[in-house]
Amino acid sequence: MQLSKYISSESVQIQRSEISFADYNPRKISESAKKKLKANIKRLGVMGGIVWNETTRNIVGGHQKVKILDELHGYSPDENKNDYVLTVEKVKLSIKEEKEQNLFLNNKSAQGETDNDLLARMITDIDYDLAGLDTFDLQLAGIELPSSTDIADDVDPFETMRELEKVKSPAEKKQDIQSKKEAVREKAIDDMADRETYVTLLFKSAKAKEQFMHRFNFNPTDNIIQGETLDDMVEIVY
Repeated sequence: MQLSKYISSESVQIQRSEISFADYNPRKISESAKKKLKANIKRLGVMGGIVWNETTRNIVGGHQKVKILDELHGYSPDENKNDYVLTVEKVKLSIKEEKEQNLFLNNKSAQGETDNDLLARMITDIDYDLAGLDTFDLQLAGIELPSSTDIADDVDPFETMRELEKVKSPAEKKQDIQSKKEAVREKAIDDMADRETYVTLLFKSAKAKEQFMHRFNFNPTDNIIQGETLDDMVEIVY
């Protein structure tokens, strides 16, 4: 069977000491997101996604995964301590191509979007927290969470829903979910106390977003604005 001509990478195993972090990499990760990624790696391991440029020895994509692997292995680049082997997708790129792909691989405007209807159908078959989601994410997607005020905090509301589906008719399940919907929304608000605070802005068009970003001196291709930039925004407005 012939390999597709559009596959440009090669899976190889190399020593961690052969890899360098790209010092220009603009990607950051919050502590909450880092905890989720680390827990997932400890549970199932790294399932690809580390792209390494043989030309410069830099990581093109997967910086956060490698940083977590370093922590887990106790790797020290300065002392070359606890070196380990990992699998990467090896590519050969110029530095210009490397920087372009560093941005492209994490550019949400070049990626797909979640179909919330399909997500709602999937959610009863999985542990949503192991998929990196929490109650706020699901509320944001418009998914109604079955729960009740007497369910303990450590009980998965979707496990409760799975049990309900086994014994109740569709009409009963719908009524039960609706009656408990408000309690779940209140719990989701309480859960936000442990989350990073943010607000989502929706624009009518890409042009409207671009005008807004230019107005406040933000990069129009960005989809996330860090909180430390808000003081500058206030100065602009007032």
